Amino acid sequence: MLPLSFRTRILLLVLAVAVVPLGLLGLWLTRSAARSGEDLLRTRLHEALSEMTSQITTRWVQQRFDLLFLTEEVSVHRALQAADGAPVPTALRHRFDELDPGVVMVTVRDREGDVVWTLRRTASADQGSSETVGHVTPVLSIRDRISGQLLGSLVASMQAELLLPSGSIAPAAAGMVVGLLEPSTEAALLPLPFDPTLLADDRFVWGGDEWLSVRRSFAEPPFDLVLTAPLTPFAQPFEDAARRGGWLLLFVAVAGLGLAALLTGRMTRSLRRLSTAAAAVSRGDLEQRVERPGTDEVGQVARAFNTMTESLRRTLRELASRESLAAVGEFAASLAHEIRNPLTAIRVDLQSLEEKLPEESSLREPLESALTEIERLNQTVRDTLEVARRGRTGSDLVDLSGPLNAAAHAARPAFEARGAILTVQSSPEAPLTVRGDAGALEQLFLNVIQNAAQALASGGEALVRVDRDRDSAVVAIRDDGAGIPPEDLERVFAPLFTTKEGGTGLGLTIARRIAQAAGGEIHVESTRGTGTSVEIRLPLATVSEGGPL
Repeated sequence: MLPLSFRTRILLLVLAVAVVPLGLLGLWLTRSAARSGEDLLRTRLHEALSEMTSQITTRWVQQRFDLLFLTEEVSVHRALQAADGAPVPTALRHRFDELDPGVVMVTVRDREGDVVWTLRRTASADQGSSETVGHVTPVLSIRDRISGQLLGSLVASMQAELLLPSGSIAPAAAGMVVGLLEPSTEAALLPLPFDPTLLADDRFVWGGDEWLSVRRSFAEPPFDLVLTAPLTPFAQPFEDAARRGGWLLLFVAVAGLGLAALLTGRMTRSLRRLSTAAAAVSRGDLEQRVERPGTDEVGQVARAFNTMTESLRRTLRELASRESLAAVGEFAASLAHEIRNPLTAIRVDLQSLEEKLPEESSLREPLESALTEIERLNQTVRDTLEVARRGRTGSDLVDLSGPLNAAAHAARPAFEARGAILTVQSSPEAPLTVRGDAGALEQLFLNVIQNAAQALASGGEALVRVDRDRDSAVVAIRDDGAGIPPEDLERVFAPLFTTKEGGTGLGLTIARRIAQAAGGEIHVESTRGTGTSVEIRLPLATVSEGGPL
């Protein structure tokens, strides 16, 4: 797989933290639009159902009150008690005639359930006695006033519209349909435009639309009230708004990605020139220069690069009379390695920052981090170049924990990228002070720690331990990676020797030069399959009277 460029990584970051979330937001809006329309329709249906329930209850109380007069009629009680098949009492007939015309039939039954009398409206006399379609049939008990003994029952047949007249309530939704159903048979008591069995579920499809329905059951009189309405008129406005919002989000996402591509192209143009020049130097082309360096931090790095290449050319001219062509090649490759290695650390660091970048970021934070790392690279190049050129480092007093912790921090993203662990254990004693250059020492430790990271698989671990051994500071870097084959162990310090794809073979070579320039030494031990241990010994600084600090 081809490595991704810095610009591509930034664009992928923008895609991950901006475009993808916007797409998910648009998807959520589209789905929530349908739910919002459904919730609104269901709420309105429930409100209408409550209002209709109140009306039905009020009308039923009035009708029940009138029917109770029939059950309390004295002549009815006497006839039921006598059980002699007497004709319909005149008082019962008068009471029936005074009822609302919507009560089309009343049947009186004795206590065994046999029909005693049946009264019908004149307009309904031609109907069969069992005809109940379009009617509700409440049943009222007839009891003796004194003993409370059950004498029989009164079954009324009432038109459904008597309890819920048409037009008594405004529709809660466009196309709303009111249904009254007989509970046991689900037969429609009011005309419906569709099969009443569809109302058995709270949603159904009819006429190409999805319908929602709400239901309430009544025990007396026994029937179910169902309200239903099509969902499309409610969901369509929400879906249209969500669709427009989705197109707007798509436009914003595409515009943001295009703007990011433009900005990253301008930001990375100088870095590309610097990378191209560094790659050319690594191939031996020492005439490379970075043209038109800007005034920002990248421009400062470019000018430093030009200065270093000029210095390298002068140094090579001085060495040409004393060293072989191989030494010149090693020196040029060393400089190229020192440029590429920190750039690798920069890319890894930027990858770590990409995961934490908030949506509102203008991409300046990762750029500032990159420029800071490049500036550190500039210092490191100068320090290590001094080691390569003169074979010695500075003579400053350096607390060993400073460059060691800095190297561990710079290498930690490489461990995180591999899913490995880096642990640093400092000496419990007083600070260990050596003489040298902090930047060169940091490069020494960074080269070794990064080699450990590259040797680890996922879940692997590297341990950095700092101890004191008499007059020396000992830094041991151990990893549990694959180890180094015995045939390669003797060549690990040889210039340009590497077993890693894309490696330069100069990491340990430069590390040994820095250690020797500081008066120390470096040793490598490795066992195939169990890991590698690198031990770096540096002399502790002494005061003029003698003795370690």
